[in-house]
Amino acid sequence: MPSRPNFIKAEPDGDFITLRGESDPQPPGDLVHIHVVLTQGGQTAGGEAAPLGADWQARVPGEGFQAGPATAVGVEVRKTNATTTTWTETVEIP
Repeated sequence: MPSRPNFIKAEPDGDFITLRGESDPQPPGDLVHIHVVLTQGGQTAGGEAAPLGADWQARVPGEGFQAGPATAVGVEVRKTNATTTTWTETVEIP
C-alpha cells in the first residue's frame, strides 16, 4: 500500500485539472483541510480538496498546463496534535 497522503491521478476536466488523492481517514473527523498546488514550467495553480476522507479530489485552473509531467504539492492538516503533512510528487497530465 502506498504511503498516505498521496496523489493517485491528474486528469484534464474542462477548464480545470482534477488531482485525485488518498489520505488516511482515521480517526474519523481528524482530517481538517487539504490544499494542493500544481506546477509545470512557469505555470502554477492551487486548489482545495473535497470531500475530505480516504479518497479526495481537488480542482485547479488548467489554463497554461499541457500534457506531460508536472509537480503536485499537497498540505494536509489534522486536528490531532495540530499535525501538518506536506508532500510532493510528480504526476502525469494526459
